[in-house]
Amino acid sequence: MRYFLFLLLLLPALSQAQDVILRTSGEEVPAKVVRITPDQVVYMTGTDTLQMPAADVFLIRYANGTKEVLTKQTSTTTALALTPAQAEQLGRTDARQLFKAKGAFWGTFAATFVTASAYGVGGIATGAAIAATPPRAKNLIPSRPELLQNPDYVRGYQKQAQNKKLGKAAAGFGVGAGAAVVTATVAVLILFSQWH
Repeated sequence: MRYFLFLLLLLPALSQAQDVILRTSGEEVPAKVVRITPDQVVYMTGTDTLQMPAADVFLIRYANGTKEVLTKQTSTTTALALTPAQAEQLGRTDARQLFKAKGAFWGTFAATFVTASAYGVGGIATGAAIAATPPRAKNLIPSRPELLQNPDYVRGYQKQAQNKKLGKAAAGFGVGAGAAVVTATVAVLILFSQWH
């Protein structure tokens, strides 16, 4: 019986282990990548085998955690020919769409929830530290790889990514504080009901 329950719990996790195709538009397509050629990416969703132009694919995250960046055959001068204001704005737009800041939310949430007895001071400190830390270069996912050579683009991307981290940390603090209050209230009600 335990073995059967273990399999029931394991099957959903196994079925979700799949590749993710990150398009240059920022859209993520969960699929199983079958083949990559210079012109196209062949992938499966369910029982359907589909293809998309390789030029529309920026990155593939495989189920095993590895990543493969597909570079389009575009000139780097195109990315560098933007005005500084255009490059910075493009960097901000890409960061809004492509930058992930999951650790900022969950780290602040956990610190706030765990240190709730100290009025969430640990959550505030953790959130501030996470938000103040600039995003690592390896976490910058541009819409086109050659854009990382443009300092104005990188500056705009990093500013927006920092703002996104700050927002996620604030949300983590709020949710962590709320969860701590609910947990404390339930604990008090349980204790109170045992006395009467």
